[in-house]
Amino acid sequence: MKAIRPTTWHGLAAWALESDALRAVMVPEMGAKIVSLCDKRTGCEWLVEPIAGRAVRPVAYPAPFERQDMAGWDEMFPTIVACAYPGPGPHHGTPLPDHGEAWQLPWAVIRSQGELVLSLTGRALPYRLTRAASLPAPDALRLQYTLENLGTEPMPYLWAAHPQFIAGPGYRAILPPQVTEVVNTLPASWGWGPPETRFSWPEAATPEGRAVRLDEAGPATLHRGRKLFAPPGARPSWAALRDERRGHWLRLEWDPAEVPYLGLWLDEGAVHTATVAAPEPSTGWYDSLALAWQKGQVCSVPALGTRRWSLTVRLGTGGDPFPPSA
Repeated sequence: MKAIRPTTWHGLAAWALESDALRAVMVPEMGAKIVSLCDKRTGCEWLVEPIAGRAVRPVAYPAPFERQDMAGWDEMFPTIVACAYPGPGPHHGTPLPDHGEAWQLPWAVIRSQGELVLSLTGRALPYRLTRAASLPAPDALRLQYTLENLGTEPMPYLWAAHPQFIAGPGYRAILPPQVTEVVNTLPASWGWGPPETRFSWPEAATPEGRAVRLDEAGPATLHRGRKLFAPPGARPSWAALRDERRGHWLRLEWDPAEVPYLGLWLDEGAVHTATVAAPEPSTGWYDSLALAWQKGQVCSVPALGTRRWSLTVRLGTGGDPFPPSA
């Protein structure tokens, strides 16, 4: 059984994609946010609910990311960290808002037969971003992206998935075997040394010498967080999250030729009131488009050109969440 049907979420128009094993809910008006990703076989919901007491409604553009309800999975485009657009042409220097603009603008519903196709026309830059969601297998959600550059100059772009998955004690983030070290990208005030401090993965020592498991997250009462990137040459093609107590797992898969980089945000109450884990496949290294451009570690779309990429989410329970080729 596969179905795509209209529904509601907190009183807002939404769409549900449903198979025998999986149910996903999306809200076009709120940046195409994915607000539910549930394994129907186990009842396991993977995405966090809105923070209690927060208004659940579209934000006024441009808005700080932390002002929103903080639920679910948002699209980050064309940057994460607010910055000036670094590309050539008439839009050089245009301010790009916090966590980009895709998460805070309404997307239009283009088609709902066979797949749910949503589209966004850029406000800060001349582009059209389209996302087609489908269920290629009962346990899988596939997101296919098409970026059209509507301008007459090449456009560098930083897209990143930003899922806020339920985590905390008993959950473990799993990265491919070629990722043996990770890179801090937060300011030194977060406690992980200056940006580009490297740590072994998954076991490391903090700058103070304290042993730590980087693949595990503690309770939200710790009020701390970390944003780590796989080194730019690692080119991972998947990342997973596993609930070690119940055996439930989730795996993200992508083509590293299309999406070359991977970030991992683990929030132990630093920003959210819950512990969340966010594996973030990305087209830039790291969160600022301007910095990624400066480093030469970012994707670009030609003038009047098109780029495509995709991301597949698989849910399971029992066994190991490694892809067959791992």
